Amino acid sequence: MNAARKKLAMSAAVAAVVILAVPAVGLTQTEAEGRSGVVIDFGYWDTVWTAIDFGDGMNGYQALEKACELEGFPLVYLDDAHTIVFSVNEQSNLQGKKWGMYTMDGKGWAFCEDPASVTLGKGDVISWARASGPEDVIPGTDQSGFTYYSYADAGYSLKTGEKLKVVSLAPSVTETVCSIGGFDYIVGTDLYSNYPQEISDAKAEGKIKNVGGYSDPNYEWIVKLGPDIVFCEGGTGEHVAMADKLRKSGIDCVVTYDVTDTETLYDNVWIVASAMGLSGNANSVIQSFRGTIDAVSGVIGYQASVRTFIALSADPSPWTSGSGTFASDVISKVSGTNVFDSQSSSWFMVSKEQIHAKQPQVMIILHGGEVTSEEQYEQIIEHLDPVWKETPAFRNGNVYLFTGPAADLLSRPGPRLCEADELLGKALHPDSFTDRDPLDTIPKYLGSDYKYYLKYQRSYS
Repeated sequence: MNAARKKLAMSAAVAAVVILAVPAVGLTQTEAEGRSGVVIDFGYWDTVWTAIDFGDGMNGYQALEKACELEGFPLVYLDDAHTIVFSVNEQSNLQGKKWGMYTMDGKGWAFCEDPASVTLGKGDVISWARASGPEDVIPGTDQSGFTYYSYADAGYSLKTGEKLKVVSLAPSVTETVCSIGGFDYIVGTDLYSNYPQEISDAKAEGKIKNVGGYSDPNYEWIVKLGPDIVFCEGGTGEHVAMADKLRKSGIDCVVTYDVTDTETLYDNVWIVASAMGLSGNANSVIQSFRGTIDAVSGVIGYQASVRTFIALSADPSPWTSGSGTFASDVISKVSGTNVFDSQSSSWFMVSKEQIHAKQPQVMIILHGGEVTSEEQYEQIIEHLDPVWKETPAFRNGNVYLFTGPAADLLSRPGPRLCEADELLGKALHPDSFTDRDPLDTIPKYLGSDYKYYLKYQRSYS
């Protein structure tokens, strides 16, 4: 986990950011009645949650021992006094990453110097992590400072004992819920959630209701559905405000972190799954995502970085991504350099003169309407601003259109970023892929057929 996990940069292009103050002490969720337990964090997004009734009190070491007993994990200490943890489930200390205990200090995890001195009780959550420090541990709260372990167990509400009813307010969050096996629990989404196909089908059948637009969710419509959990996107100010309003009405909410990089997405997958009591599903999703990125990077190998420009439209002065955005991060993972990394730490509007000055080698244009023919593609390319045409990308025929469903890949910070990763890799370094397989190439325009060109995706196991 790196410094980006602090989630300081907000990458939403059209949403104002509302920052909520984090309470000064403790976990802000209903601490008294919340579940207690231990998060065993092996690092590299391999994490296990174990609910434990601490009873009349356990210290930190006793809590770890109980969690390992329940999970069947061998626990090895370095000393006879059992105060220095060497390995958990045969995962030993690494250089710069040692096993230690972390507690919540109201703002996040804090390293505990003496686990034996801690007395744990009802509602307490601790982490035993193989980490270099607090910033290296899976977040214990959502972006708004609320813990998320006390809502559900195995898809059932801990309040009612009934099957969860979930509402999602953003397409990226809806896709995250579905990726961890949560589709059957969704009763409402924003207007634009349309993936996977089952979401659209359920909406058409009336089984899933729309609860407003992406930036204007409707409070009354949400409340009418009686959800157990409402998932909100932290990069959208309206969602953060809605979470506050719904919580005051007694509805539990989870505010996911604003995805500025793929590492933050991994955090969100864990948080969403854990909030639904399905944390066991998170690791397979995360590992498949990482496996895809590693496979694509392996094909590309050591290549010179390609100067890349991503535009949210073909307008002469479009919105683009700066540093601190998920799009820029994905570009970097396929040996590319976002030409506007140095201009802004968010999404912003750029002039055609600025585009020309950067001389991108590859252009990726997101186009809402689906392009299905070479003729349509040529019409759009022909009508690009003349200044855009004075770039290596245009002169060398390296202008790609991601249209319709394919455009969603780079506009939604969700689990399908691994698909965007592969397609961008083939756009930036086509020879690396065709050298292995002459047919492994992508056309200059992608639409609903984009999955046909995916070869290195790792399935969830």
